[in-house]
Amino acid sequence: MADTTETEEIVQLKLLINEESNKVVFAEAGKDFVDILCSFLTLPLGTIARLSRKDSNIGPVSVGCLNSLYQSVVDLDKGYLWTDSIKEMLLQPKNSSEDYCSSIKLNIDDTQPT
Repeated sequence: MADTTETEEIVQLKLLINEESNKVVFAEAGKDFVDILCSFLTLPLGTIARLSRKDSNIGPVSVGCLNSLYQSVVDLDKGYLWTDSIKEMLLQPKNSSEDYCSSIKLNIDDTQPT
């Protein structure tokens, strides 16, 4: 098996925080940070449900009824669907902004490229 090396990318973010209320008053960020934030908006709901169940460091994160809907599809017998690939398509939806998101410094979407 080949060695894989992860490169650590640095994304700059400067915050001005009101210490009394512990709230952000002002934020200054570069293009990389804005690209990462915008990429979150491109994630399909199925990907959000899958990642929140799988990669949370505080246990499963509940995203309203989204988790229940996702689990229902996981538990659904393939006989109820036209083809086997439909279940996979629902559980591993493709991101329409795949090309854009693959070039940013932080990529949390583990869906395989098409």
